Amino acid sequence: MPTSRFNPELAAERHNKILELGWIGSGRELNSLPSTTWWEHFSPISFDLACRLKPKLIRFLRSAKVGIYDDQKFHLFFHVRGLFHKDWLFLSEDGWMCDLPRDRYISLYYSSGSHSDEEVGIVFDQETELVSFIPLWDYLYTSTKGDWPWIPLQDIFQAYLDMIQDKKVTTYSDIDGETTRWLCQKFPWEIHQHTSIDVERAISAFTRLLDAIECRLPQKSQRAPSSQLRENSEQHTEAQSDQQIYFPYTDSVLDNSFVRDNSFARAFLSTLPARHVSFRCIAPGIQIQSPTEFMSQPFADRRDNYDRQFYRRDENPPSIPLLLLRGKGENKSPWVRPWFPDGIVEDISSGLYIEPPEDWRPEDSGNETRLLLPFAIGKNKFARSSEGRFIGRWGSGNDTDGLYRVSFASGIMPLDSFSSHIHRVLLNWAERVKNGDWEVNEDGVAAGIEKFKDADTQEHWKKYHIPWPA
Repeated sequence: MPTSRFNPELAAERHNKILELGWIGSGRELNSLPSTTWWEHFSPISFDLACRLKPKLIRFLRSAKVGIYDDQKFHLFFHVRGLFHKDWLFLSEDGWMCDLPRDRYISLYYSSGSHSDEEVGIVFDQETELVSFIPLWDYLYTSTKGDWPWIPLQDIFQAYLDMIQDKKVTTYSDIDGETTRWLCQKFPWEIHQHTSIDVERAISAFTRLLDAIECRLPQKSQRAPSSQLRENSEQHTEAQSDQQIYFPYTDSVLDNSFVRDNSFARAFLSTLPARHVSFRCIAPGIQIQSPTEFMSQPFADRRDNYDRQFYRRDENPPSIPLLLLRGKGENKSPWVRPWFPDGIVEDISSGLYIEPPEDWRPEDSGNETRLLLPFAIGKNKFARSSEGRFIGRWGSGNDTDGLYRVSFASGIMPLDSFSSHIHRVLLNWAERVKNGDWEVNEDGVAAGIEKFKDADTQEHWKKYHIPWPA
């Protein structure tokens, strides 16, 4: 058996830190937080139970605090309510799960039900000493068959702490206050589809990519002062030629592209630093769009399909899959219903899309992207998703857009992100330019979109792999 990566002391430290942050955020004083650990709370622990638990897991349970265990309103985190009761630890003793290997799988944390009442929660594998968030009972057996994201417990807690630091998840104390955002709340935690930090990171990554290309152009042009560029942008947005692109796009362009006011895409595209871009190709075969091109969104005419299949909500129109950077060629749409109600998809432009978050899915991230390529990729079994899996087993559809994506479940959250956040994709592209992997000519990044086939070669796949989680 390989060396365990589970660090029980570090996992307990991070568990306790999250508990403290939630305790304070709920309006309580830190000195009122009970210091009782799980092991102490459920003592006496029978000799038989102790013998069935691995030593490292026992060390964790002896250090992880439980707060007020029977407080049904308080959640350790948005996605998990807390540690399981000592009588409910073994999945092999849970009725129809009795054919699982005895003592191997532990129900460690029960879910908050943030997405579904059928969520299992965090399960601990005593053989590998790794854990995974199992999103649905139906997937429990699938998760035990090998090709599933199992990671050290401390990594899950670090991901949760990162979400808190980035304000993706925040706390609130008014548990009895009226709210229309109940889907987003699991007291004392509230989740947000995007934050100002998401916007800042995207802007920084986009700027870094533009700078990397611009400084390698055969003929560098002097950039005008920001005030001059802003004035030019306002004067020329509607009438500029395809070769004259100014950022940010105006409100008129964004309105006509159906970019929602409260969306990540709106915040990102409307706050880009004023800038004139003299080149078009920002990645192999992928171009920055002029305002006219940007307003020609592939899903603009399909918004009514959404309304007809669900319900009219003109006051809050649905987000569409937004084509941010247009690629050469087309492929079948990876988005099916409700945009194609009959289930028969059509060809749409390739390129980098911003995924459409759903209002009723608070865990959706507005800064997720999907790279749609005009060809299949992965048959050589070198191309990998962001999780490191070969595309072709976990890639989506016909594997035209498996790069930079994650699988059905992340192991960290229920039905987590399918995609890499936009700043991570743009930073990867900037690195390709900076390291000379992508050549630059007078129109920006040279080579056609076929260059992305390098991702499915033994020599180059690592250059297109974005490790996940960060």
